[in-house]
Amino acid sequence: MRPLLPSARLAFRTGHAGLLLVAAVALVVVSVPWQDGGFATSVVHLVVLLAALAVALSFDDPTGDVATAAPVRRSTWTAARTVATLERVVPVLVVGFLVAWLRFRPLPGWGLAAETTGHLVAALAVVAGLRSWRGTHLPSYPAVGGVLLVALVTRALPGGWAMVDPQPWGPPYEAALWRWLGLVLVALAVLAVAVRDPLDR
Repeated sequence: MRPLLPSARLAFRTGHAGLLLVAAVALVVVSVPWQDGGFATSVVHLVVLLAALAVALSFDDPTGDVATAAPVRRSTWTAARTVATLERVVPVLVVGFLVAWLRFRPLPGWGLAAETTGHLVAALAVVAGLRSWRGTHLPSYPAVGGVLLVALVTRALPGGWAMVDPQPWGPPYEAALWRWLGLVLVALAVLAVAVRDPLDR
C-alpha cells in the first residue's frame, strides 16, 4: 500500500475535497463565540457531514481505465485512498470536537463519535460500491448524493427511533448508539464486498 500513498495524497490535493475541509475549519472558527450552548452540537453535526462529503469526493481516479492493467488489488487501492483521505479529515474532526467541547462541556461525546463513525464508514461504503458495481472510476458526485441521503434518513427518523440529537441519557441515548453501530456494521459489510477483486468472488 505504501507505494500508492503518494499518488493518493496527490489525488486528494488536486480534488475538491480539501475545499470542504477548509469550509469545515472556517465554520468552527467563525462559530466559536456562539458555541457556548447547544449550538456547539449543531456545529459538530455540520463538520461531520462536511467530512463525510470530503471522503466521498476523494476516490475519483481519472486514469483508472489505464491503470486497470496494473497489478494492484482493489482493496489495496481503496486502503491507500482511505488513509490519504483520513490523514486530512481526522485532524479537522478533532479540531471541531475539541472546540465544541471546550465551549460546551455537556457535549454528548459518545453520540457524536458514533455519528461520525457512521457517516465516514457509510461514505466509504457508498463510494466503494459505486466503483465496484457501477464500474465507474469517477464516483464522487453520485457518492455525494448517497452521503446526503444517509444524512437525511438518519435525521428524519421519528422521535422514538432518533439517531441524531436523541435524549442524551438513558435508554433513548443507548438505543441511538446501537442504531449507529448497526449502520456501521452494515456499511462495513458492504465495503468488504465492494473491495473484493472480481476473481475473488
